[in-house]
Amino acid sequence: LGYKSAIIPVFLLAFVVYFSFTLLDMYGVSLAALGMLGTLATCLSIDVYGPVCDNAGGIAEMAGLPEEVRDKTDALDAAGNTTAAIGQGSAMGSACLVGLPL
Repeated sequence: LGYKSAIIPVFLLAFVVYFSFTLLDMYGVSLAALGMLGTLATCLSIDVYGPVCDNAGGIAEMAGLPEEVRDKTDALDAAGNTTAAIGQGSAMGSACLVGLPL
């Protein structure tokens, strides 16, 4: 999908900003930003998964473990890259929403 996958989140973020501003002006936008920051712990834990799996693969390679271990850590690393991309999108969205009222 490429850049087309960003269309829905951008429209949702724009709708949240418009709707919250319509109801309560900048106070509403601030409350929407605070609500999005409420998921910060989950987003950070998702974002950390990728480097941990990558380090596990490096340790397995340096320790000379069997090839099947490295195959499993490569699969985990691919999943970690995906979760890191999801976490980055959430971080950028919350940064935009928090930066607006400031």
